[in-house]
Amino acid sequence: MTSLAPRRGHIVITELQRLNYELDAKTLSYYRRNPCIAARELLGIELTDAQKYILQSTWNAVHAAWACSRNFGKSFIGAVLMILKAVLYENQAIYIVGAVGDQAKETFTKIEEIVLRLGKTAKSIVSLTDIASKEIHTTRQNPTGFSHDPTGYSVTFFNGSTIETVNSIPKNVRSRRASLVFFDEAAQISEELITVCEAFATQSSDFQTSTDADFDMTLNPRDIPTQLVYASSQDSMDSQFYKHYKEFALKMLAGNRDYFVADMICDVAIEVYMNGQKYPPLLSREKVDAALKQSRDKALREYYNQPTKDGGVNQICKWGTIRRAERFVLPQLTRTDHSKFVLAFDPARTNDNSITGVMRIYEDPYLGWCGDIVNVVNFVDLATKNKYKLDADRQLACLQKLLLDYNGDAPDYEYIDSLLIDQGSGGGGTHYADHFMHDWTLPGFSTVHRGLIDANHELYETYVSEYPNACDKLRLISPRKYRTRMVEEFIELMDLGVMRFPKEFDSTKDYVRITNADGDHIEDKYLSEDERVALVEIDLMKEEITNIQKYSNADKTSATYALAKDKENTMHDDRFYVAILLAHRLYELRRGDVVAP
Repeated sequence: MTSLAPRRGHIVITELQRLNYELDAKTLSYYRRNPCIAARELLGIELTDAQKYILQSTWNAVHAAWACSRNFGKSFIGAVLMILKAVLYENQAIYIVGAVGDQAKETFTKIEEIVLRLGKTAKSIVSLTDIASKEIHTTRQNPTGFSHDPTGYSVTFFNGSTIETVNSIPKNVRSRRASLVFFDEAAQISEELITVCEAFATQSSDFQTSTDADFDMTLNPRDIPTQLVYASSQDSMDSQFYKHYKEFALKMLAGNRDYFVADMICDVAIEVYMNGQKYPPLLSREKVDAALKQSRDKALREYYNQPTKDGGVNQICKWGTIRRAERFVLPQLTRTDHSKFVLAFDPARTNDNSITGVMRIYEDPYLGWCGDIVNVVNFVDLATKNKYKLDADRQLACLQKLLLDYNGDAPDYEYIDSLLIDQGSGGGGTHYADHFMHDWTLPGFSTVHRGLIDANHELYETYVSEYPNACDKLRLISPRKYRTRMVEEFIELMDLGVMRFPKEFDSTKDYVRITNADGDHIEDKYLSEDERVALVEIDLMKEEITNIQKYSNADKTSATYALAKDKENTMHDDRFYVAILLAHRLYELRRGDVVAP
């Protein structure tokens, strides 16, 4: 057998080759110490000064939390971090986690655009290089190296490093090992999924073992640490992201270099600096001001990193409960299938909002009767200077049109389960109930529709025979009699998870990303102006719900529910009241007490 060992005196490499190898090793070591320079020279990306601070400080941190304003570019910085880790270090196992699988895939797409120099990223960064693309393992079947398998996107590098997305279902992602886990929009990720994915990086990268008797692990140089990076705008104080943010900040301030926290409010994205020089903004002040006018609490969370304060034990519904009740569903402005709808109307004319809420009801095979809030309408007169409510006649006409929209072309009220009207402390709701007893036509149309009546209400018991054509699907609800009961019913339904809302709407976008049950992207649904307004109104409903407190009397014998004291003069509760009206009807259906068939 011929020996493959070099003969004595045989030159394996030349002196010039050895020198080149040493220079390559020094260059690699230099880039490993200076990731911002590596981003510029290897990827062709010049980061802003704030982004450089985040990248350099996170580079060797075991735990990092980035609380960043919207439009700051946290996902982009994460993409740069992951590419550099994969290219500069061998055998890196990098995972991207999102609230849904599609969120992780969106971040992965940023990585793909940077490496392949295409899409929106390539358009905004004209100096991108092809160095990273040459490090990717490609095949004839996959010439780019980027795999888009529905179960998870992935890419593999020649040095053994991989970047993969993680399915958002916790039971499907256990028993993996990672060198870096990147949580994108971490405030929206469930605590269970975060806990499962954090376990990917529990094993220390410095752990080694050997059968040699003189082996001493403590004498070996430290390896790069396994890392957990959480990037998000703030949400509520009971989110797992905020808990990590607070814990990591305390340890960072105490001098522990394994922890890093960045808090970048919108001002940093508006006043941008690159290499110490003023640069065009990533975010406009006008957009922030518009968001503050639309929903101040939401804007403070998303642009100023001020998490929603926990209302304490007296808060009837915490943000965590709301988040668990959210689904990736669109607002529904008309009936499109055989679903039935409940409408709830809280009328007002001057001081309060005049709100109508729409809930789609259906029977779930496991949970029983469930309700999705699909629309919230505010009857406001945009032509008035102070945005007063529409006059009573026009509010009535708008309510009648909503009934027709959700009933469709079917016979009158076939798909309307019920219409609930708040009677009001002064009986203002009876004005609308009185008008509904008569047959009516919508202004501008000739079709005559049946009236509606509350046949069980004491005010209308004697009117049933006088209006035989009126349909018994109207309920006039007394707030004094039912309010406390309805709030308690609402709390129970929310805890059961049978009353649901659309996901929080990003008002900076004009579309909603539709996903399947696994969080995989199906399509981007572009919204009409009415659909956008509906989602904003539903988000305002959530804000009101989470600001309602329980107040007990001195003897603890009775309770009332009202806005928190610090919100009494800055927030309405009309949308909340509509929510508990809808909950009241759903509660009746679940217990089988069908009052209005």
